Amino acid sequence: MCESCNSFLQLYNRYEFKSAHLYSFFPVTENYFMTTYYYIFSIMLLTIIFILIRSFILRKKNAPVRLFNEALKNENSGHFEEAVITYETALKEINKIRFHGTLKNKIIDKIKVLRTILEYNNNVRFTRY
Repeated sequence: MCESCNSFLQLYNRYEFKSAHLYSFFPVTENYFMTTYYYIFSIMLLTIIFILIRSFILRKKNAPVRLFNEALKNENSGHFEEAVITYETALKEINKIRFHGTLKNKIIDKIKVLRTILEYNNNVRFTRY
């Protein structure tokens, strides 16, 4: 190797990297700073994967939807008391899962309407006799 190359290599080996941006604010070295980025990224990635898997599993179970359909059949056949009980059970299941917001609103509205119908039927029954 020539002298100029040797002198260049010696200068290069003696040079210390001093950053003037983000790393200067933190007392830890750059390697630790980068590893924390990797840990944060992996934790975020695992959280997203967990949430996606949970949502797919909860969509497949659908116990509240099954109960809603059963209550709707009871309501259409005229069994209002059974329909109210089934709607309330479905509402409890939805509160456990906290996944179906629109279905929860539909069930609450159905329960209000069915309770009004039941009160009306009970009042009509008492006034006829």
